[in-house]
Amino acid sequence: MDTLTIVGCQFGDEGKGKIIDYLSCNYDLSVRFNGGENAGHTVVTDGNTIKYHLVPAGFLRARTSVIANGVVINLRKLNEEIDFLSRFRGSFELKISNLAHIVTDLHIERDRYLESLRGKGSIGTTLRGIGPAYESKFGRYGIRLEDFKDPKVLEEKLGFLSYIYNIPKKQGMVEDLIHYYEKISTFITDTSEYLREEIDEGSSALFETAQGTFIDVEFGTYPFVTSSHTITGGVTVGTGLSPKYFGKFLGVAKAYTTRVGEGYFPTEIEGEDAERLRKLGNEYGATTGRPRRIGYLDIPMLRRSVKLNSLDYIALTKTDVLGRFKNIKVGVSYIKDGSELKEYDPNKRVDKVEYVSFEPWEDNRSNLNKFIEFIEDEIGVPVALLGSGEKREDIEKRHLI
Repeated sequence: MDTLTIVGCQFGDEGKGKIIDYLSCNYDLSVRFNGGENAGHTVVTDGNTIKYHLVPAGFLRARTSVIANGVVINLRKLNEEIDFLSRFRGSFELKISNLAHIVTDLHIERDRYLESLRGKGSIGTTLRGIGPAYESKFGRYGIRLEDFKDPKVLEEKLGFLSYIYNIPKKQGMVEDLIHYYEKISTFITDTSEYLREEIDEGSSALFETAQGTFIDVEFGTYPFVTSSHTITGGVTVGTGLSPKYFGKFLGVAKAYTTRVGEGYFPTEIEGEDAERLRKLGNEYGATTGRPRRIGYLDIPMLRRSVKLNSLDYIALTKTDVLGRFKNIKVGVSYIKDGSELKEYDPNKRVDKVEYVSFEPWEDNRSNLNKFIEFIEDEIGVPVALLGSGEKREDIEKRHLI
């Protein structure tokens, strides 16, 4: 059995799309198991910049792409994405879970309403309706693709959702949803059974998360988190496969740290240094375009991520960007009430971050090697892949995965 699960080690935006695309040529199946179109995985290949939001980022190279049951789907956006991606791969296999919940305009309106109520305590949501879609899912009044088999059921469920949210349905909403559903209906199947049969028969599979470890709804900087499980544990319920199907785990980390939205960020920097690194790395959200908050690499954060995800390897991205930065620091521990803390805790504010400094490596590979070896020694897992540019080929393989 050959399966690999890829997760983000920080707050998302680590460059997972590029790593997934690079590795997907070695796998039969590319599987997305959580989140919605609030995610953005960017791939640059053959002069084209491709931004995935719902379709797995291994779409171009794997035999079959799978959107599993843990994903919440905006049907209009999915249709647009499939139409866009078909320009780059005319013939493809796509499977979409019949148990996946959908995002409607009612969820989007609900998202805006809730964020407006929070005022100064706003979470910084993308306002794409993702949180309310999971809210309705776990409230047991959500709408699944399975419900489209009977338009009367769909009508009733939309009516109930409208009643709960106290938001009126727009005229033509049901018809629009059915229209978009019918365009993708041939892709819809029981993906849990499909994946089980494929892997049992010898197919290899690459599983990908959206977002990063520390915006996981359970283990992130709550309440400034997403609404799904972004850690490796989420892959089981997000696909319907038992733990025995998951063999290897790869975490993707940026050589520094970034974050979109609010929430605790110990190594955050501001001012000229932050703006320079933001411009060097083009640090703007792939989905929202919002400028990302900037910080140094946080080793205590990576230590916790390795444990939470049982990581076997790390892929380190944007080393080329950081190598041009003059003031390279790495957070190695925290000070809290006079005591040293070696591991990140999203629920515990610290008084101070302890840093070590590194020399730039733009023209000196040995300085980069020192940086990598330091990280490996601190977190206890190898840096298997090294990203040094935005293109697919700008990846160095350091260890077999």
